[in-house]
Amino acid sequence: MKTINAICLIDDDPITIFSVKKLIEVTKITQQVISFNNGIEALDYYKNTSTELFPTLILLDLNMPIIDGWEFIDAFSKLEISKKTFIYILTSSINPEDIKKVDEYDKKHPFSIKHLIKPVTKEKLNELAISICN
Repeated sequence: MKTINAICLIDDDPITIFSVKKLIEVTKITQQVISFNNGIEALDYYKNTSTELFPTLILLDLNMPIIDGWEFIDAFSKLEISKKTFIYILTSSINPEDIKKVDEYDKKHPFSIKHLIKPVTKEKLNELAISICN
């Protein structure tokens, strides 16, 4: 299977970060996972990272302190990013309004935005990797 160059995980819940990192390790969809506790830390990283270490996939929590996931996406879109990026919003919500907002953001921004219903599983990560690498 092809692998993703790097994955960025943005979530303020240490249990989610730990469990998703373990699942990524088991699935071997990437060799590099970068994690942040909030969107500001992630934006600082993206402003200062070299292009060869630039994560293709961002797994993003919506409800975080400092800035929420939507604010992160809006700020991220203002960065001069030349790499293809996929953002998957980690959510436990199956509310049609939330799904509609994800679709609106996907159309509004120059990168792909989708949602990934929690809990994250090996199967979901493998499917995600296949869709990104094709």
